[in-house]
Amino acid sequence: MKKLSIFLLLISFFLTGCTKEQENPDLLKTIKERDKIIIGVKEDSKPFGFVKDGIYQGFDIDIAKEISKNIFNEEDEKHIEFVPVKASERIYALNDGKVDIIIATLSINERRRQIIDFSVPYYVAGQTLMLPQLSKVTSIEQLNGKNIAVVLGTTGEKTVRMLAPNANAVGAMNYKEAFKFLSSGSVSAILADDSLLYGLLSENRGYKLLNSRYTEEF
Repeated sequence: MKKLSIFLLLISFFLTGCTKEQENPDLLKTIKERDKIIIGVKEDSKPFGFVKDGIYQGFDIDIAKEISKNIFNEEDEKHIEFVPVKASERIYALNDGKVDIIIATLSINERRRQIIDFSVPYYVAGQTLMLPQLSKVTSIEQLNGKNIAVVLGTTGEKTVRMLAPNANAVGAMNYKEAFKFLSSGSVSAILADDSLLYGLLSENRGYKLLNSRYTEEF
């Protein structure tokens, strides 16, 4: 993980934190006049964004609260509106103006840079495989001809196509559904960021992650 000051993160969000088609140089002014910042977050991605006892929690949520505190000079969460977004909805929600910013495990890549702006990275993850504990698979190449679960809207499908072109990427709406596929035996593995898979491991016994990391996700 790379450390980053919240001040730098704030500067990055509000100098370049809007869509490219509809850049709003007065976004910060709009947020202050509204007296609220609207933030798209995940609710199924422990430890980054998840809901427990009806309360949003996680690393991304902590960043959101810190940003709000810096804007409004107080810690009162009345200034934040969290909007849950699925992986496949994140960029649409930002482009459509439903949220001011996205803090939702959104990896930076050049294709996405064409339509949205990113802050500087605040975390570095790597995609890997989650497998049943007794699986004999030791590399993604061994999954050619098998089913691999990936969450729709993530970069996982691209990784499968590159490294196991004969595997079948099975799209899941979220990580809960991807794990359901794995636990039922309908897929042999889940491919996702290691940080998110560790969140699944913390709640489910009998599974493991491969040591290999196939990408570097900022």
